[in-house]
Amino acid sequence: MKRIFAFLTALLMLLLASCGGAASSMDTTEAGAPDGTSAPSADVTDEPATTEADPIAHLPDTKYDGHEFVVLMTNLNSNASLIRDFLVSEGNTVLDEALYRRNMIVMDALNITFTGIAEYGSSSVGLNKIRQANSAGDSNYDMGIISTYDAGALALSGDLRDLNDYGYLDMSKSWWDQNAKNDLEVKGKLYFTAGDISLVATQAMYNMVFNKTLFDERNWEYPYALVEQGVWTFDKMKEYVLQVSEDLDANDVMDSNDRYGLGYIHSSVVAALNMSGERIANKDENGNIVLTLGTERAESAIVSFIELTKDKEHVYNCQTATGGKNSVTMITDGHVLFRMVEHLGFPQFRDTELNYGILPLPKTDEAQDRYYTPLGGYDAAFVCVPSFTADDERTSAIIEYTAYISSRVVTPAYYEKTLVGRYVSDNDSYNMITIELENRIYDIGYIYNIGGLKDMVANLSKSYSTAFASAMKSYSRKAENDITKINEYFKGE
Repeated sequence: MKRIFAFLTALLMLLLASCGGAASSMDTTEAGAPDGTSAPSADVTDEPATTEADPIAHLPDTKYDGHEFVVLMTNLNSNASLIRDFLVSEGNTVLDEALYRRNMIVMDALNITFTGIAEYGSSSVGLNKIRQANSAGDSNYDMGIISTYDAGALALSGDLRDLNDYGYLDMSKSWWDQNAKNDLEVKGKLYFTAGDISLVATQAMYNMVFNKTLFDERNWEYPYALVEQGVWTFDKMKEYVLQVSEDLDANDVMDSNDRYGLGYIHSSVVAALNMSGERIANKDENGNIVLTLGTERAESAIVSFIELTKDKEHVYNCQTATGGKNSVTMITDGHVLFRMVEHLGFPQFRDTELNYGILPLPKTDEAQDRYYTPLGGYDAAFVCVPSFTADDERTSAIIEYTAYISSRVVTPAYYEKTLVGRYVSDNDSYNMITIELENRIYDIGYIYNIGGLKDMVANLSKSYSTAFASAMKSYSRKAENDITKINEYFKGE
């Protein structure tokens, strides 16, 4: 791999010298940090990204004779803002440019071609296509970036490879999300994950957007200091929410044309559960999946959130908005003080008058050990490998190398050149995003949809019901049966 590493460096220098557009778009003096100082370089250098002398010494010094490496990318959402990691062209945005450069570097270094197949907006398409290929013994797809619930279903049907025991993959490396590894690994097996090779899961991570203008009008200090002090809690957020309500059009009807303290959608209730540190299911000390939704703390997090949403004078369900404004317009027109939004929502704010800041989702209470950042399952997708592949060594080496190059080219372009300056206008918000991403949480019960509990929680929100205990009683038997089957599956592997 040393020859490939040297080739990479030479190739990059050639690209930077000969492609003025590419070089300028990644130049660190162009945007830098929000305060005008220089951000760390987003370019590949000949210095390793880790403290290791050669972080990819475990990879072979091999080229692959023009192999077409096919990546199936699926998502329930068809939003144009979702990253198509292996289906990009040169020069659109800084991030597109970085993805394009990543692909070119890997293709030239390993003598392969990338083909990305995007199937966005349809349910079960990833599940069906990978199962069909495996059943037919066809290696149609070398890798998948598969929508959340399909990834979970494929893992439990034997259609994915264990990434912890797959060729040259080293899941302990920094370019693989260690939070995902810890949360999604069961009995030492990891069938899907997240990392630098794909930013789709990162795009689906939640944060709290707040309207700075509304804070300024009330002479309130921005809540950044509360976060730093560890006292940004649900109750503190609620204090703000209950002070913001106004019938802007003075027609005595509260709808999307009026102002509220909080805007939300039904699925936000699952995020409210996870931001407390609780999950639908977790793992015990023996690595077995156990049901955790029934804990007192989990119930309190869900019930408290639903009770707040019942206050329709101060809280508005953007999913059922009436009055002509959709959820995005309500935010950009200044009609909500707070809104739980994924990174995916940032591009919708860029060319508007909205002056906004970013916060992590609040803690349930000050005693909570840290802030937790859940993902939106509808928009997320996970990296996986179909169980039938033609050449495991080749596939694993290409994936590992691509993940490594992504950590040096794509990830800095996203954090330092896309979030900073383009979507985030102040250092404090950037620091908040850093806190969020360090504390990502992956709820295995949510991803596997154990017992249909994620739907149960959403239905409570839809009906504004706090009858959590009775709902749990009716769902718990199926949930426990699902958990037994899943644990038996992982035990028997």
